[in-house]
Amino acid sequence: MTQNSTTPATPQKFITVFCGASPGRDPEYVEMAKDLGREMLKRNYGLVYGGGSYGLMGAIAQTIHEGGGKVIGVIPEALKKIERPELGGDVKNDEVFGEEIVVKDMHTRKALMNKLCDGFITMPGGYGTMEELLEITTWSQLSIHTKPVMLFNMKGYFEFLLKFIEHAIEEKFVVDWSAGVMVAGSTAQEVLDKFEVYKPPKSRFELKWHDVETKQNFV
Repeated sequence: MTQNSTTPATPQKFITVFCGASPGRDPEYVEMAKDLGREMLKRNYGLVYGGGSYGLMGAIAQTIHEGGGKVIGVIPEALKKIERPELGGDVKNDEVFGEEIVVKDMHTRKALMNKLCDGFITMPGGYGTMEELLEITTWSQLSIHTKPVMLFNMKGYFEFLLKFIEHAIEEKFVVDWSAGVMVAGSTAQEVLDKFEVYKPPKSRFELKWHDVETKQNFV
């Protein structure tokens, strides 16, 4: 683990932020990621993220780290060369922001990011970001967690995803109450305001995961 020499204040909560290791086409994406970092600092929220130092990952991590906030990056060893390339730009790509936890694989990464946080915010990203968002949403649907699942809908990035969910509900592949698992906001302040009052849908599948014994011998 690598940690900044300046000890940040103890956060009131940690938020896991899923997002791209790319800055996107429009520089406004990076600026809005920094806005979320600044708003999290104001409210004394710590950051758990994927450990990269480029793109939206690097933008929010650098903002919170340099603002004196707590940052925990969780990254598989195999991804370090991809998500921390030494490239130019306004993010210091060769640096580790805050504390780094290196894990063996993607499954361990997501499980630990869930364990460390009090809720989730997803910013724009690609396949990996979408996979993380949908798995965490599924976990909520199955009552594995009750934490907020927020979308930072920068520049309308997630509009097609929200339309797809509506379509899936209309076609009866997604139950209607599941639409309430994800909550979207278009500004950093709106996302965190909704995060703070989030309540999971009451109709979720009330499964008791801690009561299920692991089967050691199976085919």
